[in-house]
Amino acid sequence: MSVAYLKQILTGSRDIVCLLGRAPAIAGGCDFYREDYAYEIETKYGRSPGEIFSSSFFINRPKAFYECYREEVLKRRGGPDACNYALKRMEEDGRLLGIITRGFFNHSRMVGCKNVIQLYGNIDANTCPHCGKVYDADYILEHTPLPCCENCGSLIHPGIALQGEILDNLQITRAADLIARARVLLVLGTSLHSTLGELVKYFKGSFLAVVNSVEEFADHKADCFCAGNVAEIMGEAYPGHHPIGGAETIEKDRRM
Repeated sequence: MSVAYLKQILTGSRDIVCLLGRAPAIAGGCDFYREDYAYEIETKYGRSPGEIFSSSFFINRPKAFYECYREEVLKRRGGPDACNYALKRMEEDGRLLGIITRGFFNHSRMVGCKNVIQLYGNIDANTCPHCGKVYDADYILEHTPLPCCENCGSLIHPGIALQGEILDNLQITRAADLIARARVLLVLGTSLHSTLGELVKYFKGSFLAVVNSVEEFADHKADCFCAGNVAEIMGEAYPGHHPIGGAETIEKDRRM
């Protein structure tokens, strides 16, 4: 389907919720999500990212963990791209209810998006497990080799969810509730077949739109699908501000 139809949906709807995948972060220079980056980490550190970014490795080898966390995550976080700015405009216009993502690099928050649910935590919410004080990424970068709490001296836990840890049920519930409220669900930079895409089961609204670099079989379920450069598509679909006006109705395009 055409980008023009996506533009019609986004500029003519309210109560939009975005499931934000990894593609915009990669386009913004975030190396950690690149498919080939796992090999680079394993070559450099002699261990896979799955092993390093696990709760057991953090507990048993905290210095090695924080070395990798600083060098491969915090220093190579990238920045926002056109998708993040388009979402910001949608939120400012009163159309976007919120963003749900597995990403932990805060790119949407960096441009000013306010309602962002990060299911796997974020790099600016590193927390002391003893007293609960929160530290941003800069504090972790500046305090080597081990970042400890200024208040109580405890080792700070990274803000991201590590393998072997249980995700925050409150965040998952918030995400499900937000999706259930949506009239339009925008799956951006990932597919319906992905782990994030599985949250579509909570959607009861009118329009399901998917924007991704490639099309996968499951994406045929969408009312609107656009394949290509995700940032360019979003820049064209929501190029400026489109404040909510009067009654807004959109007819479904049944063309395949």
